[in-house]
Amino acid sequence: MESFLQIAPHSLAIVLARDGGAEASAAAGVSESDELPRHHTGYEIFADFKAENSQQHIWNQRITEAVSETFFLGWIDEHVLLIQGKEDHLEVLREGWMRRSLNPPRGFTIKCLGDVSPISMSPISQSQFIPLGEVLLLAVSAMNSAHKTVTQEALTEHLQTCFPGNTRASQHNSLASILIIQFTLG
Repeated sequence: MESFLQIAPHSLAIVLARDGGAEASAAAGVSESDELPRHHTGYEIFADFKAENSQQHIWNQRITEAVSETFFLGWIDEHVLLIQGKEDHLEVLREGWMRRSLNPPRGFTIKCLGDVSPISMSPISQSQFIPLGEVLLLAVSAMNSAHKTVTQEALTEHLQTCFPGNTRASQHNSLASILIIQFTLG
């Protein structure tokens, strides 16, 4: 039976929309140079969301504290901000949204806010088998990068250190693989 991992429990999604854009700026008499800078990453938008709600809610310390205790989880499809925090802090943000007291990041409006169900992940197991040729290439490359002389004894020791628990190949199999690799690489 496969075990599933729960990812992103205690999370909220904040769906954002960019403010009116160039048409609204022109109608308001704002030049392009006066417009707010464009955000480059979701984390910058999250930081601006935190700043807007920390500075504007001096009168509501619960929102200020709740926002300061949330964490950035992700930025999806250029308009959904995922945040995570303790359940009591998320509840304060839900209440703030319901009472229309949450401020959006600059240049955005909040279209909606909602709970995100934990994401289930089914881990993919790795094979216990590593091809001998691949292991030897990795080991020789690592030893060369460390400026170590590659001898059969040094290689065997390196393999035991880097790949503990793997069955040690016989000298005959190791030499045959090295010859095949050498022939293949030219």
